[in-house]
Amino acid sequence: MNSQDEAIELRGVRTHNLQNINLNLPLGKLTVVTGVSGSGKSSLVFDTLYGESYRRYVESLSSYARQYLKQLPKPQIDDVQNLPPAIAVKQAKSGLNQRSTVGTMTELNDILRILFGHLSKIICHGEVVEKADGRTITHDAFERWTGQRVLMLASMEAWNKLKATDLKQQLETQGFTRCYVDGEVKRIDDTKANDLKRSKIVVDRVLLDDDNRARCREAAELTLRLGRGEATLVPEKGEARTYYKALKCRHCLTEYQEPSPTLFNYNHPLGACEVCQGFGRVAVKDRSKMIPDMESSILESGVAPWNFGDHDAMYKLARKSADARGMDPGKPFKKYSVADWQWIYEGDAKGRFDGINGYFAWLDTKKYKAHYRIHSARFHTYIGCDACEGFRLNKKALACSLLGKNFADLSRLTMLELDEWFTHLVSLHDNLEGQRRAAAQEAVQEGQQRLSYLLKMGLGYLNMGRSARTLSGGEVQRINMSRSLGSALTGTLFCLDEPSVGLHARDSKNLLSVIHELRDQGNTIVVVEHEKTLVQGAEYLVEIGPGAGHQGGQLVFSGEPQNYHKTPIAWPKGRVVDVKDQFIELTNARTHNLKGVDARFLLRGLNVVCGVSGSGKTSLVRHTLYPMLAAVLGDDDSGDDKEGTAVLADGLGPVAAIKTLSAVHFVSQEGIGRSSRSTIATYLGLYDEIRKLLADTPEAKAKGLKPGFFSFNVPGGRCEHCKGLGYVIEDLSFLGEMPVTCAVCQGRQFTDEALSITFRERSLLDILRLTITQAREAFFDQTKLKNALDQVIGMGLGYVTLGQNTSSFSGGEAQRLKLLRMMLDAVDRKPGILIFDEPSTGLSDSDVHQLLMQLIRLRDLGHTIVVVEHHMGFLQSSDWLIEIGPEAAGAGGSIVYQGPPLGLKDVPESRTAPYLYS
Repeated sequence: MNSQDEAIELRGVRTHNLQNINLNLPLGKLTVVTGVSGSGKSSLVFDTLYGESYRRYVESLSSYARQYLKQLPKPQIDDVQNLPPAIAVKQAKSGLNQRSTVGTMTELNDILRILFGHLSKIICHGEVVEKADGRTITHDAFERWTGQRVLMLASMEAWNKLKATDLKQQLETQGFTRCYVDGEVKRIDDTKANDLKRSKIVVDRVLLDDDNRARCREAAELTLRLGRGEATLVPEKGEARTYYKALKCRHCLTEYQEPSPTLFNYNHPLGACEVCQGFGRVAVKDRSKMIPDMESSILESGVAPWNFGDHDAMYKLARKSADARGMDPGKPFKKYSVADWQWIYEGDAKGRFDGINGYFAWLDTKKYKAHYRIHSARFHTYIGCDACEGFRLNKKALACSLLGKNFADLSRLTMLELDEWFTHLVSLHDNLEGQRRAAAQEAVQEGQQRLSYLLKMGLGYLNMGRSARTLSGGEVQRINMSRSLGSALTGTLFCLDEPSVGLHARDSKNLLSVIHELRDQGNTIVVVEHEKTLVQGAEYLVEIGPGAGHQGGQLVFSGEPQNYHKTPIAWPKGRVVDVKDQFIELTNARTHNLKGVDARFLLRGLNVVCGVSGSGKTSLVRHTLYPMLAAVLGDDDSGDDKEGTAVLADGLGPVAAIKTLSAVHFVSQEGIGRSSRSTIATYLGLYDEIRKLLADTPEAKAKGLKPGFFSFNVPGGRCEHCKGLGYVIEDLSFLGEMPVTCAVCQGRQFTDEALSITFRERSLLDILRLTITQAREAFFDQTKLKNALDQVIGMGLGYVTLGQNTSSFSGGEAQRLKLLRMMLDAVDRKPGILIFDEPSTGLSDSDVHQLLMQLIRLRDLGHTIVVVEHHMGFLQSSDWLIEIGPEAAGAGGSIVYQGPPLGLKDVPESRTAPYLYS
C-alpha cells in the first residue's frame, strides 16, 4: 500500500475536551481542521497528533538525553497507527530575544555573511582597500606612470627601535646607499643619524617600460620587506602613492581585517558595534521619566529617581547646593535656565552635590544588586546607537561592500528588493577558485531559494533588519514555514497553526501554493485554519464542534471539501455617515513607508483599516495614530507594544473633538499571561467580587474571615502543601517533572475551613466549577458580576468554567479573553477610543460575528473603534473603511480609499474590493 492510500489512524481520542473521536487522516495530503474557537482543533492537531509523535521520539532516547528535552503531557488516546515524525509550526513568539531579527530567523544573515566573507571588498575614502604585493604594485604603477622613472621607497618607521648608528651600519651592509629626506634623494653617508630615522630608503629607481617589468616587481617586493609591509612610489610627475601589505587605508591609515563570515556577525565581539554591543540601541537617561512634572521643584521632591528608599537624602544635598549658588530650591523645573539644568545634572563644582548624573553613576557601582539595576532601568529609554546607526555592526564590518552595498544597506532592503540584488550576484562567484567558489555558489543558490519561499509566503515587504519582536504571530509562523521548505524534509507530518493570520485575502492563494509545494515533497500537512481560501483548497476537511468547550469536541464532518456545506453568516451593515458626524483628522503621516497621507477616522464609529500585508496599516494606526492620541489624552498603559518608533506626522485634530474622549486603549496581538494560578475569574477581576460575597456571609463574619482568606496566592484559606494549585510537582530525576494531585487537599486547592463557607449553598470550589452561563444564573442579583458575565457570554465564552486555568485556553479563547478585559473596563468608563490590532486572530466566522456585535455595542455606547483587519466580515460591517496600499513596502503607504465600505467597489486600484464583493 503506498502513502496515497495509507492514513494516520486515530482511535479513542479524549485529549482535553475531545469526546472519544475516531478519525483517519490521509498521508501525503493537505488536511484542514476547522471549527469554532475552543472546539478542540488544537487539542486534536497539536496536543494529540504532534504530542504523540514527539512523545515517541523522546522515548526513543536515553533517560540521560531526555532530561534536556521539553516534556509534553501524554495525550489521552487508545491507539495511533501510521504516525510519521512531526514538526509543529506555531504562532508562538517565545524565544525571540532582542537580538533576533528577520535576517537571523530566515537564516539570510548567515547566507550573506558567507557571501560577504568571500566576495566583498573593503571601501574606505572611496577606494578599494587591498593587500599589496610585488605583482599588484607593479600593475598599478604601470597603469599610472608608464614611461616615467619611479623611486621605490621603504619606510624606516618600523626600525625606530634601533640606534641610528646601528641602522646606518645595517643598511650599508645590505647595499642600500641612498635615502629620501624632505623631498630630496641623499646619500646615507651624508645624512645625519636622526634624519635617517625619519627618512625613506631608496630601494631602486626604475624606468617603467616592458623591459623593466620583472625588475620593478622584484624591487617592489624588496621594498615591502624592508619597509615592514609599507612601500611608497614617487614618480617624476604626479603624486606619490603608498602601498601596504596589510589591509590599510592610505588616507586615514585605518587597518582592516580580512573579510570573514565572523566579521559580519553582530553576536560576536569581532563584528559587534563597540558602543551598543550589537543591540543597535543604547540606554540613555530620559528627562521625562526622571522629572515627570515640570511644575514641581526640588523642594516638592520632583526628581523621581531620588524618591526611592533613603535616596531622598539627595534632596538635602541639592537644597544646600542651591542655597550656596543663590538659587531658590522651590523654583519650578519649567523655569530652569541652561545653567540651572547643567547644575542639576552635573552638580556643583565643589563636589558637595553630584547631581542626577552623579547619582546614576553611583547606581552603576551597585549593578550587582538586582533592585538597583531595575530602579536605574526605569528612568532610561532606548534610542538608536549613533556609532552604528542602529545596524549593530562595527565600522570595519560596515566598510565591506558587495555590488555597491554594505551589510547595513542590505538590512534596509525588503525581501523583494533583496531578491533582485541576488540576481545580480550570480556572475560574481565565477571569479573565485576552488572551495571559495563552491561555498559562494551554494550560498547564492540557497539565498535565492529561501527568498523565493518568503515571497510566496507574502513576506516580500519585510526587511532583514526588522526586530523579530515586532512581528505578528502569523509572520513568525510563515518565516518558520519557509525554513521548513528550505530544509527539504520528506515523509514528515507538518502541523500548522493558522498560517493565514495577518495575510490579505490576495496573499492567501500564494500561501496555499507554498503549502502544496511542501506537500509535494512527500509530506503530510495538517492545518488548523478558518480562512476561506485555505479551507476550500484542502484535499481533506475535518470540522470539530459543534460548540466550544464541553459543548464541542465531537467530529462534525470529515471528508472532501466539496461535500462540506455551511450556512453563510449575515454580517451587520455599518451605520450611515451623516454630515453632522465629526472626524479625527491625521495629516501628512510619514512614519515608515507612509507617503504623507491624510487620514480621517469617524468619531463614535467603527473604523476598519485594511490593505495588503506590509502596505502600512500598522504604521498608520499603531505607530502614528495611537502615540499621538496617547500624547493628547494620556496613555492608559494598554499599549503593550511600544517600540520607540519615531512618529512622523504634521498634526492630529481637531483637539476639541479628541478631548471629548476619556482615554485611548490599544490591544495588540500579544498573548495573555499564562500563569499556573491565573483563571478566567482572576483575569477578568470576577474573583475579587466572589471573595467579597463569601467574606460577607454570616459564617465568614463570625470567624473574622476577610476576602484575602479566599485567595489562591496568599496564606490563609488555601492549602499550604500545594500553595493553592491543587497539585504538586514531583521531580523524577532523569524522567523529568510530573504533576501529582495534592495528597492533603485532594486537588480541592483550599482548606476545609475555607470550603465550609458557602454562598447560596455553594462552596468556593462549587462556584469555581460553575460555567459562565451557570454563574450568570447563580449571581443574577449581583449587578457588577451579572454585567461582566453577560459580556463574557456575549463573546461566546459561556461554556468556560470560572476556575479554568488560562494556560489551557486555545489561541482564539485567549484572544477573546484579552479583548473582554479591556472591554469590561471600557463599559464602565466615559467614551474613549479603542484600537484593536487584528482581533479576529484565532476566531472562526461565528466567533468573529459575536466579537463584532460586542464592538458595535461599545460603539453605540459612544466609544470610537479603530480596527486593523483583513477579515471580510469586519470590512463589510464597518462604518468607515480605509484601505492603505496599493501594494506593500515602497509600493504602498498611500490611501487608496477612505469612506463607507460600499464606495470601495468603484476603486480600480483597490486590492481588497475583488474579495469584498465577490
